[in-house]
Amino acid sequence: MYFPIGWPKVLKNLGADNQIIKQIVSNRDKILFASLSDDCLIVWFCKPTVPIVYHKRSADSLQRLGVNVGVEWKPDSSMICISTSEGHLILYNVEVHSEHTAYQQYDPPTASLRRDSAELFVKEVIPSLKITQIKEVLVWDGQITRMCCISGTEILVCTTRAHLLRYRWDGTQNRDYCLDLGRIPFSINQQVSKAEPILEDNTHVNDIEYSPLVCGFGITLNDGRAAYLTAPNLKFDPNAVQGIWAPGIDDATCARVNHKFRLIAIGRKNSQVDVFTIDEATGGLELSHTMVLSSKDFPGDPGPVKCVRWTADGRAVAVSWERGGVSVWSTFGALLMCSLAWDYGLNQELTKHNPLVVSSLEWATEGYQLWMVKVEGDSSTNLIQLDFVKSPLSVNPCMSNQRHLYLQADDKLYVNLEDNLTKRTKISIIDSSSDIYQSENGLQDQPNLEYENSTNYREFVDDNDCRKQWIVLPLPATYIATNWPLRYSAIDEVGMNVCVAGRTGLAHYNCTSRRWKLFGNEAQEKDFVVTGGMLWWREYIVIGCYSILDGHDEIRFYPREAKLDNKSAKIVRVQSQVFVLDILDDQLVVFGADALVTIYELTALDDAGNIEMRCVQAVDVSALSHPACVVSASLCRLQDPPNRHRSSTTVQVQRHPDSLVINASGKLMMVQREEYDVDEDNNPVS
Repeated sequence: MYFPIGWPKVLKNLGADNQIIKQIVSNRDKILFASLSDDCLIVWFCKPTVPIVYHKRSADSLQRLGVNVGVEWKPDSSMICISTSEGHLILYNVEVHSEHTAYQQYDPPTASLRRDSAELFVKEVIPSLKITQIKEVLVWDGQITRMCCISGTEILVCTTRAHLLRYRWDGTQNRDYCLDLGRIPFSINQQVSKAEPILEDNTHVNDIEYSPLVCGFGITLNDGRAAYLTAPNLKFDPNAVQGIWAPGIDDATCARVNHKFRLIAIGRKNSQVDVFTIDEATGGLELSHTMVLSSKDFPGDPGPVKCVRWTADGRAVAVSWERGGVSVWSTFGALLMCSLAWDYGLNQELTKHNPLVVSSLEWATEGYQLWMVKVEGDSSTNLIQLDFVKSPLSVNPCMSNQRHLYLQADDKLYVNLEDNLTKRTKISIIDSSSDIYQSENGLQDQPNLEYENSTNYREFVDDNDCRKQWIVLPLPATYIATNWPLRYSAIDEVGMNVCVAGRTGLAHYNCTSRRWKLFGNEAQEKDFVVTGGMLWWREYIVIGCYSILDGHDEIRFYPREAKLDNKSAKIVRVQSQVFVLDILDDQLVVFGADALVTIYELTALDDAGNIEMRCVQAVDVSALSHPACVVSASLCRLQDPPNRHRSSTTVQVQRHPDSLVINASGKLMMVQREEYDVDEDNNPVS
């Protein structure tokens, strides 16, 4: 769940004020952004938002090759490819000068204006980039409509002659694997024996996106049809590629693929977005849901869908329309934000003129910022940013079992403890005079609350529900300055302790003492990256991480009361990268890149941080889904507590294993584990 916060920021235009920005595209890490106009290419840094490179093509180059049309990054950000209106590709090499940064900060000579606080020093290293043109490639196949990077070695170029050409990043063409729409068989699913190629003239691809997790491309054609191109393997041999039509679509404008949930979103001219899933039985496209504005959200017609962009985690999608307006939806169609409902004043009539017309969208790293190209009349555009906060469930699904509500921003948390919402009301309803309330909340002189009638009772509940206060918890500048942005966060069961993890390392906060605890040794903080979430177990922080120093994946336990140091941590090496963590009582669930769900039993041997971690079971779920598409893996208790029975030789416990629930690409699956017996020594009985 994503929610906008604050006012949009307007970035200063470089060069001519009347230039029109056609496109904004981020690199794979979503740290660098390339904005493209007719003759200029500007590379921006995400945080702080500053331009790094401004490149303007010469008049001779514009005359020979045409104006800029599209831009695409190489996955490792070492190259940029620009397509032109005359059917050329211009390849640029991007070099990083590590000996100096792009920006230097200096204090003014006036003593009163000098910085005294460490928070005023920007510790983020802004790279100094050099862009060098290395090659010009003539495509010789009509105009270029769209480019799509399909690997670290190749880029796909779509042309008006119905061809999908594969070029290597050195400028050479991979002729053996180029595709022709006139030779690709199209059908409604992969089981239909009769499949026909596109025979109509002047039909070509006008939008395309590739995803290896859906094993293909989502495309839209200039005649309004949409399809899904797939093949038996990722080589995409032209003789094996098959097209699957999106049913009921004849007015498609754009297409975008959700990698994690394996969804294909198709923007349409009727202002709605149809989201399709791939039917595993037939291989066809099946309509999952439709994102359409209700009359309550906007009674008019915002026009055709202009742009669609999914967040990197696949939990939200941003949509813009040609006549103006931007909206953000959840993965499965809940409207989270719509600018058409904003108050622009009495003089603005959105049905005739919308002050926010967006032509291009792009999400920043971790989805905390939405970059937009705002159209200013007919002669100029502006770059604007809108900040977002999101639910921790979007990246850390184990927080679903917490009753405390909080949201995370890139450098702070917004916490609303359950005590502020319902806890006092619930316990007061049960017995307002009991000592349970006082012992749980640490209150000694809490007055008894008595209600004479039901009317007073309702007034108390209504009044209490209105006291919703967000506690803004800024992350310490000494940590977030070098580890921006915040990636993972977790809160314990009582809501008194919070732990966070950014680019590297971690930190945790105690709400009682109001103090952060950081690594005393900064080298240890930089030596590991949290990759698989984090959670609280008893008095310990549990994380799935990758050790940069040792080069392997680990599960670590950091005691809350001890110093944040690796010497006091319990470190367990695992075989593969940890994707998901979850816990139920003393059972830790670990899902990794090897598609194994491993269940451990945790035992605290003493108060000094000694923990026993015993593997109980490992379940291979590789047949259910690709590991990258598993959203969550957790244990669910559906049966009664275990029944104890005494035998003549030993005391045994008949244990009913908890069910394993897996969310893979939005599909919920339950794996019923087999029962097993445990004797008094806690050893599995064979």
